[in-house]
Amino acid sequence: MRIEVVPSVEEIRFDQISNHVVIVIDVLRASSTIVTALASGFLSVMPVETIGQANTLRAADCILAGERHCRKIPDFDCNNSPTEIASRQSAGKQLILTTTNGTRAIQKAERAAALLIGCFLNATACITHALTYNLDITLYCAGTRSEFALEDGLAAGFMIGQAQKMSAHFQVCDLGEALKASYQYFAGRLTELLPQTTTGKRLVQHHFTDDILYCAQLDRYRLVPYIKEKRILPYLVS
Repeated sequence: MRIEVVPSVEEIRFDQISNHVVIVIDVLRASSTIVTALASGFLSVMPVETIGQANTLRAADCILAGERHCRKIPDFDCNNSPTEIASRQSAGKQLILTTTNGTRAIQKAERAAALLIGCFLNATACITHALTYNLDITLYCAGTRSEFALEDGLAAGFMIGQAQKMSAHFQVCDLGEALKASYQYFAGRLTELLPQTTTGKRLVQHHFTDDILYCAQLDRYRLVPYIKEKRILPYLVS
């Protein structure tokens, strides 16, 4: 078994998807929003790439959420905001989500043997579940505006460290080892660091500091979102 890291949305290759477990990581904010939505009672999340696709899925039992470059999409119910999603009446509803990077990463990795969604909020549960497949694992960082995002890399680094505590029977790529060391250096300071990353600074400018602090929480949930027939469903890790 091998764990490798893809640093941004555009850089994934087919050989990193085929017969792999892929974990899409978009800490600020798509992955955190998806985990929170399912933990808050949404039945499922449907990721779509375009605003037009989202609008065609409008229905009474759906809530539309999304952003483009941090700004809420006009006529949508919510921004791509985990704290806003957590406050919605969600029982029996489906979330339709489109974002700048996270939902694109999900679309690109849809041919994986298993496709999971991870972030700091569910990191240990996510990597624990990924290991049960006994396949190579790709940690797919969505990044920001087609570039590497530090917060995604640190979440990947934490997952690698947790995996190594559980099993010694796999290899880790050089980038993964570097990100594990980076996480260990910053451990305990995520709430200070995340507002200073490139994405964090943008969110602070748009008054989403509460989202950043929420997304910095480690292992709040034991829930792992997974993709089945283009919908994201919850799996609870015991």
